[in-house]
Amino acid sequence: MYHYIENGERALYDLRGMFAFAIYDKQEDRLFCARDRLGIKPFVYYKEADKFIFASEIKMVLEALQSKPAINTAAISQYLHYLYIPYPNTIYDNIFKLPPAHLLLYEKGEISIKKYWDIEDYVGDNAEMSENDILYNLDNLLDESVKLRMIADVELGSFLSGGIDSSLILYYMHKNSNKKINTFTLGFNGASMYDETDDAKIMAEFFNTHHTEIIINPNAADLLPKMVDQFDEPFGNPTALLIYELTKETKKYATVALAGDGGDEIFGGYPRYQAIHLAKKLNFVPKPLFALASKFTDFIPENSSGNHNLRRLKTFITSLSKPEEKMYEDWISYFSDEELKKLLKSYYPYKHVVSETWNRLQHDDGILKSSIVDLKTFLPNNLLCYGDIMSMANSFEVRFPLIDHKVIEFMTSIDTKYRIKDGKTKYLIKKLLTGKVPERIINKPKIGLNPPMGIWLKKDLKEFIGNYLSKESVEQRGLFNYSFIQQLIYEHETNKRDRSLFIWSLIVLEEWFRQNDM
Repeated sequence: MYHYIENGERALYDLRGMFAFAIYDKQEDRLFCARDRLGIKPFVYYKEADKFIFASEIKMVLEALQSKPAINTAAISQYLHYLYIPYPNTIYDNIFKLPPAHLLLYEKGEISIKKYWDIEDYVGDNAEMSENDILYNLDNLLDESVKLRMIADVELGSFLSGGIDSSLILYYMHKNSNKKINTFTLGFNGASMYDETDDAKIMAEFFNTHHTEIIINPNAADLLPKMVDQFDEPFGNPTALLIYELTKETKKYATVALAGDGGDEIFGGYPRYQAIHLAKKLNFVPKPLFALASKFTDFIPENSSGNHNLRRLKTFITSLSKPEEKMYEDWISYFSDEELKKLLKSYYPYKHVVSETWNRLQHDDGILKSSIVDLKTFLPNNLLCYGDIMSMANSFEVRFPLIDHKVIEFMTSIDTKYRIKDGKTKYLIKKLLTGKVPERIINKPKIGLNPPMGIWLKKDLKEFIGNYLSKESVEQRGLFNYSFIQQLIYEHETNKRDRSLFIWSLIVLEEWFRQNDM
């Protein structure tokens, strides 16, 4: 507050970490609002005529309005396409999300919104820096970022998956602490391909932590209504269920934990980055040959029990004949426009915010563009969104040292080749950790925190399909063509296609409608 009084809007440039706030400036007779650079904390607002309402949750805006605005039909299409509704949209007309790295001024009945930080401003600033200098600077930045986020007057811990990102954080926590670190790992009953507890245990023993394994078999029938209620709008990434359970159980031992979210986006860890990297090397092949090859992908079976390699192979082959922005969008989207036209009785046109963000970038490097687009869209709208909402539902705070803006600025400034080099993803942090953690952790393939949704929908959650997606329920809702939903279910149950997240997104949407008496 004092910093704002002295410096006004410029105070934002000195803030570090997560925030969303509003300050009434009596002297200027205006409301000054802002959201952190990456969008960790939420900020929503309503504006119509002379009425302006803001809050951290949509439900609080609705309470103030006392009546619900109309549904934003384009947002339904966006939700089904991305599994989330991207900012600035919400599911309601006239209720908006303030974009990350933006400030909002409400003055004399009018709103003005301005960007105060942009990742793109740092592209290429250190393009000529040597690898040794990069490693030296990155080491110092990560050390500082983790150290800052270890400041707490309550019990602190770290989520440990056994993957490279959480291991990186644990390394710096151990380096900066004179006592044992609390570590927490999530495991599953009966879903070994998703379980990383063995690798987490190796890391915990290596750094001699107070280690707790949280083994869950979530009752999604109970969790689904809670999840939908917390989000206030449809949100289809089922990892949110896991974060809810993880933070609920971790709260028994600690109140704050550090997490490795953002590591893939910053350091080059996603399979889609490898796909774009490989596609560039195949530029010499005529596009029509790729288009021909894509016609044969229907003969490649998919495994709905959780192994995504065949699905990724199909996505890669079918996207090779497309422009880079379409290739990228194929990797991060679900219902395509063609499928939405088959699914929806009335197709709702919508903005393809991911492709639009891609096309606005003034750079040629596909991996750099993928990273920036992820940091601007996928990370705040998806991962950080569920991370904050599900943890705060349990009065638990999660901190993200890898997405410190100084780390991001530095990584954006260097040559992109250091994201994927010598065939290695996350080249720089693997180099940093060599000799400091067990080699197995450095070389293990990426798994990620994903629930075994394909397995659940065939077993524990099969009744959900009969309840939420029955012919009677679908026809009563009046939005969807039941025949196409039948096709999705058939493809999933016969392992022709991995349709688990498509089906789950429809179940979530129907639950949201029911909770809101629609």
